[in-house]
Amino acid sequence: MGRPKLVKDDVDIFMDYDLYIPNRTIYMGSCSESDGVEGGTDFLMAERMVKSLHILNSRAPNGDAPITIIMNNIGGDEFHGMAIFDAIRDSVNHVTIKVYGHAMSMGSIILQAADRRLMSKHSEIMIHYGTWGHNDHSKTIYKWAERGKKFDAWMEDNYLSKIREVNPKFSKKKLQEMLNFDTFLDAEESLSLGLIDEIINPNEG
Repeated sequence: MGRPKLVKDDVDIFMDYDLYIPNRTIYMGSCSESDGVEGGTDFLMAERMVKSLHILNSRAPNGDAPITIIMNNIGGDEFHGMAIFDAIRDSVNHVTIKVYGHAMSMGSIILQAADRRLMSKHSEIMIHYGTWGHNDHSKTIYKWAERGKKFDAWMEDNYLSKIREVNPKFSKKKLQEMLNFDTFLDAEESLSLGLIDEIINPNEG
């Protein structure tokens, strides 16, 4: 098989909707509004990702056509992020995520859903417990805090399961210390820790 033929309609769809059907590629980046503000992981990203994965899986229901996701994700809303995470995990086709730029906060969590996780040499991951803000009466705040604790515990287990595939003795306490503040990891550090599987073109300058 040769390269997919470039068709203007396909290119337009990719530029406008982040889905390039001929080689089964999805772009996961901020879908900014007209004001140019970077949205990060929000409802627009979640809608496009879930729909695009559904389209590609529907075209290859036997699981014999891999999917590639190109990520440049600054992070954002955890509910929309988990919709993307679950949709990737639910894919009947093998999913590879390639990070260019960054996979921060929620983006770093989504990355762990892939079957294969790659980073470009100069991209970075950032992990942390995240930022919460809620303006309501005290009883409601208590409920949100309890919910936040549950998500933090799940996040720890998710990272730790991947890390221990490479570093079996890595402790939860050490991970928690990393998550207490923004921790930035370059491609080599991410590979050594176990949060990615491969560096794209590692020998390039």
